[in-house]
Amino acid sequence: MQLKLENLEYQEQAIQSVVKIFEGIARNTFDNSTFEGIRSNFSNLSLEELQENIKEVAQENGLLPENIHLSDKRELSVEMETGTGKTLVYIKTIYELFKHYNFTKFIILVPSVAIREGVLASFKNFNNQLEDIYGFIPNVFEYDSKRLSKVSNFIEEQHPQVMIMTLASFNSEDKILNQAQREDLFNNIPFIEAIGKTQPIIIMDEPQEGMDTENSVRQISKLNPLFKIRYSATHKIVKNLIYRLTPYESYKNGLVKKIEVLTVTEKNDEASLKIELADIQNKTVPQAKLKAWFQNNSTGKIDFKLSTWLKEGDNLGDKTNNPSYNNYKIDRIFKSLKTGKWSVVFSNGTEIFEKQVAGNLENIWALQIEWLIHRHFLKSQKLKEKGIKCLSLIFIDRVANYVGENPKIKNLFVEKYKQVYPEYHDGANPTDEHIQQTQGYYFAQKTNGEFADNEGGVKQQKEIYDAILRDKEDILQFGDKVANKIEFIFSHSALGVGWDNPNVFNIATLNTTYSETKKRQEIGRGLRICVNTDGERIYDESGTEDSDRINQLTVIPNETYETFVTQYQEEIKSIYGDANAGAGMTHTHKGEEQDKVFFKKNPSDDIQKAFKKFWKAMAKKTDYSIAFDEENLIESAVERINKITIPDYVIEAASHFVNQFSESGREETFGGTAIVKQKATFTALDLVEEISENTGLSYTTLFQITKKIDNHKEWVKNPPRYIHEVSQIIKDVELDEMLRKIEYKMNGEEFPFNFKDFEKNIAAKQYVETPKKGVFDKMLVDSDVERRFSESADGDSEVVCFIKLPSWYKIQTPIGPYEPDFGLVMKRKELKNGTENEFYFVIETKGTNDINDKKAITEGEIYKIKCALKHFESIGVEVQYKAPVNEYSYFKTAVEKTIGV
Repeated sequence: MQLKLENLEYQEQAIQSVVKIFEGIARNTFDNSTFEGIRSNFSNLSLEELQENIKEVAQENGLLPENIHLSDKRELSVEMETGTGKTLVYIKTIYELFKHYNFTKFIILVPSVAIREGVLASFKNFNNQLEDIYGFIPNVFEYDSKRLSKVSNFIEEQHPQVMIMTLASFNSEDKILNQAQREDLFNNIPFIEAIGKTQPIIIMDEPQEGMDTENSVRQISKLNPLFKIRYSATHKIVKNLIYRLTPYESYKNGLVKKIEVLTVTEKNDEASLKIELADIQNKTVPQAKLKAWFQNNSTGKIDFKLSTWLKEGDNLGDKTNNPSYNNYKIDRIFKSLKTGKWSVVFSNGTEIFEKQVAGNLENIWALQIEWLIHRHFLKSQKLKEKGIKCLSLIFIDRVANYVGENPKIKNLFVEKYKQVYPEYHDGANPTDEHIQQTQGYYFAQKTNGEFADNEGGVKQQKEIYDAILRDKEDILQFGDKVANKIEFIFSHSALGVGWDNPNVFNIATLNTTYSETKKRQEIGRGLRICVNTDGERIYDESGTEDSDRINQLTVIPNETYETFVTQYQEEIKSIYGDANAGAGMTHTHKGEEQDKVFFKKNPSDDIQKAFKKFWKAMAKKTDYSIAFDEENLIESAVERINKITIPDYVIEAASHFVNQFSESGREETFGGTAIVKQKATFTALDLVEEISENTGLSYTTLFQITKKIDNHKEWVKNPPRYIHEVSQIIKDVELDEMLRKIEYKMNGEEFPFNFKDFEKNIAAKQYVETPKKGVFDKMLVDSDVERRFSESADGDSEVVCFIKLPSWYKIQTPIGPYEPDFGLVMKRKELKNGTENEFYFVIETKGTNDINDKKAITEGEIYKIKCALKHFESIGVEVQYKAPVNEYSYFKTAVEKTIGV
């Protein structure tokens, strides 16, 4: 089998973008490129000419000037989403550069053995097809310090040479290439110096993987490159970016697989009191970052998240605002001399270790593996009919958990495979030999050359290594007569970057949340469009339903869908400056560029006069005072607390298919859930003390509350969860009491009148044109609700003027400042005498017209709206406050009822 070469437009664009950078260069010949027996690459273009070419090509490819990162370094950056054929692009670029300019010396620099093998396999697969197109085959070889004759040929030959090297092969002074005292030197100079005389074009594959360290930059400079060309989906350093294919563009245009996220996570597991050691820094004193259950002070909601840097003596209860951790004071942060691992010891004797996850991991792994096998067999049956072999990839946390003395993950795989297999094979049971043959694994090599595990010896490992990395095409064949029967591939981190296979349809990440494998890298291993046994890529037609789609990648992480998507979007945002550039994980259909937008005051004197008068009325500031009725608080709290029901602690698997995009946001299909009940583990807690810590109520008041509570069985299910819910109820009751007694009074101060033309860097969706009735010709909007309201107000003949209120117009409340949305002036005639009156309104827009709709409005927003009502009542009847408002028509109806004219 041979993968078929395709002529894809986006790949050709990336290739020609590099070729155009060298336009105007003198074609290399024997005369201008050979000196002292060394054939080199030659360029007569000045830096200024090269930069002009770079700017022109980048502009042709639609890149904004600030994204190009123009540099005087002889470097180019090409950014292509994983799975879109980056390796083939730079291979064909080498052919094109020889064809156009007769450049002959190329070095492909790779960060790992896995990527090196992938590059060699690609050359091998496409050699004959490329020869048919270009009429030659370059001399391609991997650098080997024991075969320096190949390096000599590289230096001297006129024929195109491609040397593939890992960074480790020359990145220290003691490496053979750097040695100056040897009998086999090239013309009495170190080989690296001789290579430098060829002025090679260096292709940097995944340069973010260690090629930009100070030492690496220094060592690469010894190669004296004519140009360095960076290829990656996840650049950390960008110089002279000339082509970019974002994840969003790849996903939208069907260049990669669609994505299903099938999450497996613990639910209602607050009782586990998990703590994880996420990071260590050891400067003057050692400090640690921990993950734990944090409680939000205002809402009472608890989230499992990362702390700031903590030191010895810090109390985790204080840092997380969670009294459940009050007995967790950090006694010691240290690194074991024996194991070399960091750990944190707490005052209660608990010790946690670096990157060791708390919680019931084996149960989660079991469910992840079970669902992976289900998805694998489901897809295998459907794909086999189309001549496509299904592969699945499993990232594990530690090599020992697959090949050690107690291989937990391998044992779980075998157990679940035996359990699931009969369901898809007419009740038949798999043999032990079959289960063993279906598994392949690749783990990084040790410094002594052995693989980083101890099963089967080096010989067997080499066979597995070749099957996964070198015989990439053979692994895509299936049938009883095929030698390579691997369907499930296990890896730790070595396959995390650079390796992929078009027929990976499922990926499970059994590694911890601190895995070095990032979201884009995890997804990227299976994004490539699949191929059949003839090496032909098989595409889905536009509009294919989820159930019929061939190119569907299922990712099974051990975290919630929201966490997975959020981390993915943050990663995208850090690269592109916009989370909407992501592949299938964005919240909007259209990623918009930010532009400078000018906001000009409406030139109408009538509008400006009306607005100044309106502002004078609403600019009055107030102070508030509050009081409590303790008896009423106790009775209300007990009534609500006795209604609490606590859910069981479970592990949940949930599926989401990411579909096409729309203007209103990411469209996804919910694929369903499955739940496995767990036993909660907890420590006995002092109920009164913890609730007091959370709410600020005295012990005396809480004793009166707890005496009247009669649902203790709910507390036993999950004490921390119960305490958090009780605390939130008490806070809500406190706020209700506060609202009943709160009083606002004017304090004699006013908000300043500070309105002038301004400009902002924003996208088109963040503002709306309001030329008729807007105080400014444009209105800032934060939502579709605000956009619709603005458009309707601007077209209403009864509106005199309106404005999106500035962020500095704040009404103070006990739970924080409140910023209303709109100010609006309306003019209406009296029916009796025909005189016109102006009416002033402040409006809060929400996704509902009902203040009791807690699905659309949070508790905090409701309290702030109720406080605002009292604020506006206190400043007089001139300004009427309407909240919440979803539709402009609802606002007009409310106006009819209140002003009655």
